[in-house]
Formats: sequence, structure tokens, C-alpha cells
Amino acid sequence: MLLSTSSSSNIAFGQQEEAQTSSQPHDSITVLMEGKTIPGNNFIHLYDSTPSSIAAGHVAAHLPCDSNGEATVKVVGGIAPDVGPLNMTLVDQMSIPGNICMYHVDIPQQNGTNITDIALLNPVEQSIILPVATSVVIHVSEFAAAAGGEGEHTAAGH
Repeated sequence: MLLSTSSSSNIAFGQQEEAQTSSQPHDSITVLMEGKTIPGNNFIHLYDSTPSSIAAGHVAAHLPCDSNGEATVKVVGGIAPDVGPLNMTLVDQMSIPGNICMYHVDIPQQNGTNITDIALLNPVEQSIILPVATSVVIHVSEFAAAAGGEGEHTAAGH
């Protein structure tokens, strides 16, 4: 399923499939971000599983980084509008500090935060143009049903 396309190099692919060993649905999305601009103190929304939260999954992100291997943009998650930075781990072998670095995180995080929304945040005032090879892959292997309004976005969030 093609989710969006603005040019041949900026394509988001999504795939939803039934697990081969269970009836639990899986979901995967790859977002190619080369050339995209994130305005200052703004974000690009990448994934929304509302009304179900992500019970098990993984995020891998190839992002611009500084010479210390710190990403210059942040992958955030939570239930919109209450989102915060995900605890991404640097993958040294797939990174070039000062250029572009690979990060990953398993969901759920250790702090137990419920996640329905994942976005790429520009935390600074200046706009950022994402470089060649910037991408985010989100794979959900298990969803949890929303309970008592959990997972519903507030009116201010949309």
C-alpha cells in the first residue's frame, strides 16, 4: 500500500499482514526522508496506531547526527499530544558520526510508556533539511487494545 509520494525519492511504504503463526496482525512501514524539511520546533508524523497502542515493536532510524553520534532530530512517541523522545540506541557499526547515524529501540520502552503515535521532531528553531539516506523503519509485531479511552487523541492533538 503506497501511503504518500512527492517524488521518486520520497516514498513511504506500508504493509499490514496477518502473522503466519497467529491471528495477531503485524504492521510495517518504511519512510524515506531524504530532502524533507522539518520546520523549527516542529515534527513530521510518521505512524499512528490509534485506538490500539503498540504492545511490541521496533523502530530503526538512519538520522543526521553530530560528531558525538547524537541525532540532530529526535524520534518521539506516545499518545498524541503527549509524546516524548524514545530511548534510541546508537548502532556504531552502521554510523558515521558527524554525518548520519543508525539508531534503534524496541517497544515497549523500559519506562512502560504507551505508544500509538511516532514522529520525527526538530527540537531547534532553525529548519532542518534531511540528508541523503535519512529513513525510519517502524515494525509493530503486536497491538494492545485501548482500555477506557486510552489511545484516543484529545481534540487539541488533532
